[in-house]
Amino acid sequence: MSAALLRIEVRRSPALWLLVLMPAILALSPIAQHLTPVALWTDRSTDLQSSLQGLGPFVAGLAAWVASRERRRGLEELLGTTARPSWARKLAACGATITWALVVYAATAAVILAVTALQATWGGPVAGPPLVGLAALAACTAAGFAIGDLLPSRFTAPLVAVAVFGLDAAAMTAATQRHNPLGYLSFAYPSIGLSASAWYRVRPDLGEVQATWLFGLAVLSVGVLVVRASRRTGVALAAGGGLLAALSAALIATSTTDAQGVVVPLLHNPASDSAVPYTPVCHQGTVPVCVHPAYSGELEQLDGLVTRLIAPVAGLPGAPTRAEQRPSGAGVDDGVLILPAETLHGAPDPFVATQIALGLVSDASVSSSRGLTPAQQAIALYLLQQSGEPFDDLRLSTHAVVNAEHRFAALPASERRAWLAANYAALQRGQVPLGQMP
Repeated sequence: MSAALLRIEVRRSPALWLLVLMPAILALSPIAQHLTPVALWTDRSTDLQSSLQGLGPFVAGLAAWVASRERRRGLEELLGTTARPSWARKLAACGATITWALVVYAATAAVILAVTALQATWGGPVAGPPLVGLAALAACTAAGFAIGDLLPSRFTAPLVAVAVFGLDAAAMTAATQRHNPLGYLSFAYPSIGLSASAWYRVRPDLGEVQATWLFGLAVLSVGVLVVRASRRTGVALAAGGGLLAALSAALIATSTTDAQGVVVPLLHNPASDSAVPYTPVCHQGTVPVCVHPAYSGELEQLDGLVTRLIAPVAGLPGAPTRAEQRPSGAGVDDGVLILPAETLHGAPDPFVATQIALGLVSDASVSSSRGLTPAQQAIALYLLQQSGEPFDDLRLSTHAVVNAEHRFAALPASERRAWLAANYAALQRGQVPLGQMP
């Protein structure tokens, strides 16, 4: 395959139209939904990888269409008289399709990372997911091209696209619902833990295995593509690619998972488990509210949310004197209200508001060992109702809890305050039965 032949194929490749489709790819991907003022590098990077759910099958189908082009048009005999062998033309066409796929993906990544650089207040680019995305596009294109060459038909391209989408969806289901380690090899499964950038170092274990798996599939596909022209070379490439793919499957089969993502024992570096030091950003309101600097864009909104929810219990014995965002935990811990590490996306978030309200009525030292009592749920519901915040916890909608909240809310403000002053500390420990509420 010569450089001149590759240039010709690049110029005439229908994959050029991927550039026209790039805005649609961005609009339909999770990326468009996460372009909020709070920019987390891992979120944006994994969104790039997730966009392969649509781009990967499309590129595979396009490659299959290009591969079957000569036979569909009856040009094989005519092209057989040219100076270049058929395998050189096929490799050039495959290489041109891969080139355009990688150019489109790289351009998309450049746009998203540039926007992130303007918005982010913490951390830096994460290379793992975009690199896995590049390997995935190369693998999808090579595999689609090999299938299109073996089974030339106008129906091959759409069937290949559907098959790639279905296989990846099945792998994602196996990973997310059945926790099957082989499902982690899906090219759209996030290669890093989503909490890595803000709280912990990036763990590269899964990304390395995914990249090896995808590279192996790409080499295997190229081997299948050239085996008819050069049996020895094709078999060697296919065997090498298959070996890499098998090695990746064996590695991922030994993996385990935790809150930070996937651990592959043979590749794991314990240093990637350590927390990233940071200086919190605080706002002095009713109580000081402190967040990780990555979430500083939402500090004002979060401070207002905490102020509204904490108002009925502010200053009471046992009430928090500080609110601080942490990667895990819930409740009040030694006078500190633990705030969830969630993004508000610039709008009221029922989950975040509910977690804060539930945290205000529970002690962190005991809340994790058992569920909240009905009395705690009723007061949490009251805090949400008086603040006007929506909630999404079904436990707060039971008949007994709702009735207790209505009775409490109907009391004069002085009686509510007096009852909370006398019972708030015991309520946090779960020692107030529902029948003791007024």
